[in-house]
Amino acid sequence: MNLTSLRQITESELPSLLNVLSGRASGGFPSPAADHYEPPISLDELVELRAPHVWLGETEGDSMSPAGILNCTRLIIDRARTPQVGNVIVAYIDNQPVVKRLDRQQDGRWMLSSDNPKYPPIQGLEEIEVFGVVTWSLTHHVP
Repeated sequence: MNLTSLRQITESELPSLLNVLSGRASGGFPSPAADHYEPPISLDELVELRAPHVWLGETEGDSMSPAGILNCTRLIIDRARTPQVGNVIVAYIDNQPVVKRLDRQQDGRWMLSSDNPKYPPIQGLEEIEVFGVVTWSLTHHVP
């Protein structure tokens, strides 16, 4: 999965407070508690959008679709986090930003895996240029 754009978030893009419905959405019968609302939350504070080390990227492809990262998903990327095995990361392979899961081979070398089994892992990497760790994914559901 590639990134089609990668940039810092501008001040004008930062949201205001969002209203929160208490509880979770149900696919069955409505809950009697559905009339209870919680105080508004700041999406900015939740995903740390104002931090200078947080970037926004947009994806292309379906190699990470089992992780909920679809074509045109926007990613919140934290450049200050130390990548750990199992994290979804943005890394550069041949000067191209890709979104993959960080993994290690049995011989200790790095490997970048796709969650979609249609795509083989990128193996045998001595070093990886990690741009940042994906902390959130935002998918637009209305065309």
